[in-house]
Amino acid sequence: MEHGHQTLINYILKEKDENLKGKTIIEIGSCREFLEGQNSTECFIKLCIQKDMKFISVDMDEKCSQNVYSLAHKYKHFTNMEIHTCKGEDYLKTIDSFDFMYLDGYDYDHGLHSEERQDRYNHYMGTDINNEECWESHLLMVKELCKIAHKDSVICFDDIIDEKVGKGVTAIPYILDKKWQVFKRVNNSVLFVHPDRVLLSRDMYVVGNGVSLKGFDFNFLKDKEWIGCCLGFRDWERTGIYPTHYVNVDPVVTQSNLKEIKDMIINKKCQTFMVDYSFIKMWPECKDYPSVHYLQQYQMTPYNPFRNLIDYCSGSVATTLAYCLDTDRVNLLGMDCKYVEFLPECIELKDKTLKIIKQPKENPNYYFDDYQRVGDIYNKPNVDKVMKQSWFDVRNIFLLFNTLRNKEVKLYNYNTTDVLDEYFERKSLDEFK
Repeated sequence: MEHGHQTLINYILKEKDENLKGKTIIEIGSCREFLEGQNSTECFIKLCIQKDMKFISVDMDEKCSQNVYSLAHKYKHFTNMEIHTCKGEDYLKTIDSFDFMYLDGYDYDHGLHSEERQDRYNHYMGTDINNEECWESHLLMVKELCKIAHKDSVICFDDIIDEKVGKGVTAIPYILDKKWQVFKRVNNSVLFVHPDRVLLSRDMYVVGNGVSLKGFDFNFLKDKEWIGCCLGFRDWERTGIYPTHYVNVDPVVTQSNLKEIKDMIINKKCQTFMVDYSFIKMWPECKDYPSVHYLQQYQMTPYNPFRNLIDYCSGSVATTLAYCLDTDRVNLLGMDCKYVEFLPECIELKDKTLKIIKQPKENPNYYFDDYQRVGDIYNKPNVDKVMKQSWFDVRNIFLLFNTLRNKEVKLYNYNTTDVLDEYFERKSLDEFK
């Protein structure tokens, strides 16, 4: 899962890349362990070196501060850096402004802290890790930050689970009451921008591979955040235009194209990848890649929209993911849900899956003819029993969670067939020309 520090880094690189020299990142909660994908301190140091920024790391535990010193020596980064061993709320009283603030300080009690971790808290704080002091610490920090923020200040929280669990139980209501704006929520991290910041509407494009996209200029998506699905990579490798996020939750298609999917992950051709949990059996090493997420882990998470996606296909999963990425408007392209089920170039196998035995010269189901190739094994498209129901679930997810979260995320249907029209407002692809 993407951690909060990566949410902040992505924001900095995408939204502020031209004005970073001399800016400062402040981290409350320094590196405890050198774990792949979880070492915020190292990631921030590397970014600050790259962009000539200043880095300040604050932690109450001198052992964590020593970890920061070790990383400073590793990267020979000394002159534009500060390390403070104290409580975050005490440090914030000593400064009068900030640019980028990462709050990952006092832990909440999730019941899995090690004895060593509890001993450190007893040594420095005189108490075990507990929720009440966690919530109070983050609330005090947010109160100080709201006093000294400027209009371009950004605050990113990690470990924000829900209104009763995590580090933000009292801090999040306070910052929302002060009219700070949620710019993005990813997994358990939330990024806020100043109340005076004018936010433009954020669009997300969920792009299938339907025939309605034949002739579509994919250059339109080059600078957009978009989600691509399944075997679309066979076209992306020709154009060099890869999606921001990749979704494929069909184990049969995944197994048949494991080599190509592994290549995309290893070479970071997309920022994130969502697959079926069976992917771990196909490629156990995928657990070493924090960019890889599994559908089932979200279906088991409380208060998560994926729990309401009962029937699903890769397209409906991608659309639900778009909602979870905290966008304002979701645009569905190439989700035609209209198939010639049995091509002349395929045969049915004993397990009822289909196999391409001859290369189709024209494929009536997809926007490029070699979407399917000889040797491909795939499930029969089941529009009536699975796909229509899964899109019905998506519609209900948008309605329900917009109400629960007091949001107004829109979803527009840019497909040329009428299958989705009863669920979503139809728009014309001509808007993107």
